[in-house]
Amino acid sequence: MAYPLTLPPPLRQGDAVRLVAASSALSGDGAGQRLRAGCDLLASWGLQLLGPAPLERHWGYLAGRDWQRRQDLLEADAPLRACVRGGWGAARLLERLEALPAGWLLGFSDVTSLLWAQCASGRGGAIHGPLLTSLAAEPAWSQERLRRLLFGEPLAPLQGQGWRGGVASGPLLVGNL
Repeated sequence: MAYPLTLPPPLRQGDAVRLVAASSALSGDGAGQRLRAGCDLLASWGLQLLGPAPLERHWGYLAGRDWQRRQDLLEADAPLRACVRGGWGAARLLERLEALPAGWLLGFSDVTSLLWAQCASGRGGAIHGPLLTSLAAEPAWSQERLRRLLFGEPLAPLQGQGWRGGVASGPLLVGNL
């Protein structure tokens, strides 16, 4: 991994967001309503959503065949690619993935494999953060921190309690699978 990572330019009002369905298909448990709420929040930040993502597309439990989901991910027409949901299936896209387009990539769960692939290519902008189906349910401070990060505004340092003493340096890669 190249270090330091090259960050994409900050977003500006009017920038586009590509909805990416890289993992599991949306289920009928209110996920569509949660997705709309997440999209509405991004729109309230002045962002333009491209899509819609192929939300009705299913291939078993996945949001489409591997090649379809990989194609969604590789659309380089927006400075932010926001994953609709996690679950399972994103790691399957790595096998034939040469490089991710430059820009911001947002998600968590199995999307972690895609975030780490972006970092491994020397590109920053991989944000282990809310999926579009969970974004609107985040606390207001979390939503605001994400907005400030994406738009290049100053961020307050994170506060927390360490498990051990000591000093470390280097990139911090977070994730959950």
